Formats: sequence, structure tokens, C-alpha cells
Amino acid sequence: MDNRISLHKLEVFCAVVEQGGVGRAAAHLFVSQPVVSGHIRSLEERLGVELFYRVGQRMELTDAGRAAYQWSRDTLHSGNELERELAGITGGTTGAVAVATSMTVGSYLLPPILTDFVLANPGARIAAHVFDPNQIWEAVTSGLCDLAVPIAPRIPYGRGLTGELVGHQDLVLTCAPNAVDVGDGRIPVSELARLPFVSTPRTSIRRDIEDMAFAELGITDRKVIIEFGHPEAIKHAVRAGLGVAMLFRASVAADLATGSLQEIQLADARPRLPVFVVWRADKRLSSLQQTLITVIRDALDS
Repeated sequence: MDNRISLHKLEVFCAVVEQGGVGRAAAHLFVSQPVVSGHIRSLEERLGVELFYRVGQRMELTDAGRAAYQWSRDTLHSGNELERELAGITGGTTGAVAVATSMTVGSYLLPPILTDFVLANPGARIAAHVFDPNQIWEAVTSGLCDLAVPIAPRIPYGRGLTGELVGHQDLVLTCAPNAVDVGDGRIPVSELARLPFVSTPRTSIRRDIEDMAFAELGITDRKVIIEFGHPEAIKHAVRAGLGVAMLFRASVAADLATGSLQEIQLADARPRLPVFVVWRADKRLSSLQQTLITVIRDALDS
């Protein structure tokens, strides 16, 4: 294999795979189709393999192409990670950090923290990527992201990751105002089984986390009448009076403050889950990344 392979050729190759063809890759990269085709031919020559074969109008990866794509993507992620690390070696106020997070954390918890961080450190470049919970760890282990900030039961140390606990999030039982007769606003845990619930899809990790929290309260069978994949959709159904929902406090804080949702206190329990900052165990964190971890910890632990 010819070792004189530029990162740019790998970027073009990955664009063809991810965009679904030469034409779309050319438009994505703002270059002409012949330029893209030339890079692919050159890469095939230097690797000594064919990367694609045609099925009608479609281009499909060969077995060698699939292996080359995985290697190319890993190489580009490693290069981007190195760039961010070198940029952040200064005094912890400049450089770049890519953060992987889940929908609730990325939509409600982190935006004000990251916004204030960049306002205080104008030289910092922050990219927050929202993933499905099962994709967060891969984003960190692959080098696509430097840090992960999930709500999770634990850190998966066996996957080469490490991190620290930075806070907790309460799970809040909510309903439309006056939709549920709860007397003084508190109900015993045993009453939860009789309530209709709006929840996330049964196949989601978020649902697993919620079901685990209920199981710890002794509730293993509840009535879920509709499922949505986003907290805003769940809140819409709850506001309409369709049922109650157990949501993280960060996602309902504004609704509780305005009165569009009502909190139902549990008389004998306070379900909550930890929030972690996680990174790859063999990664040397830049000064900027360490500074951001401290800021997140201070904000969530307050």
C-alpha cells in the first residue's frame, strides 16, 4: 500500500459513502464531480483495491471498501481529536472541545452552561453532539467526541472509559394542571400503578432507565398508553391531559414555573439518577477540556 495518502482523500472518500454517491459528495464538498471521482481513483490506486462496485445507479462498497471506510473514519476522527488537543494545550481558555450528550442533557442542562463558558472564554470552540444513549459511548471511544455528559446509571468502565460523577437529576412525575386528583399534591408510590403514563418507546435506553427507576420503587407493571421519542412531544401529550409522565427536572423546570404542568410529589420516594462526565481512559485531556469539566461539575453540583 502506498503510504502517501492525504487526509483530504480520506475526507472525500468518506463523503461519497456518507452522502450516498459522487454527485451528492461533490455538492456537499462544493467541488465538481470529476474532482471527487479523481480522488476516489487515486485512493484506489494507492490502496491497491477497488472501493466501490455499481448496482444499477447506486455505488456500493466492496468488502475492501467497507474496511477502508472504517479505517478512514477512525483516522479522520483521530486527526480531529489531535487538533482539538493541540489547540487546547494553552492556558485552558482557547481550543476546541466536542461533547457527546443525550437529548435531555443536550437540550436542557448543557446549553446555558456551554453558552456561559464560551462567553467567558471567547477563544473556546464547543461542539455539542446529541446522540441516542446507546451511541454516546461509541462517540467517545472512537475519538469523534472528547467528552460525554450523559444521565446514566453508571460509567461503562469495561469499554475503556473513565469519568466522574458531577451531579444528579430528579425524575419528576408531572400531569396537566388539576388533571389528577392528588389531594395535597402528594401520592404514595403504590398509587402509580393506577395512573395512565406517557413514556418513551419500549425499545429505547431512556425507557430502560425509566423502568429501572420504577422497579426500584416496586412498580413493575404500569399502564403506558402512548410513547414518544422526545421530551417535548411527551409534555404536549401530558398538557393535553392524556396521562402523566416521569421526566427529568431539567426538561420540565420551565413548564412547572409557568404552571403549564403540575408536579405530583411522591410521598415516600425521590427517584433520581446521576449525571457523569466521561472520557476515554487513555486520553490526555487538554487544559480547556479540564476547565470545562470543572465548570460542568460546579454548575450541576450546585
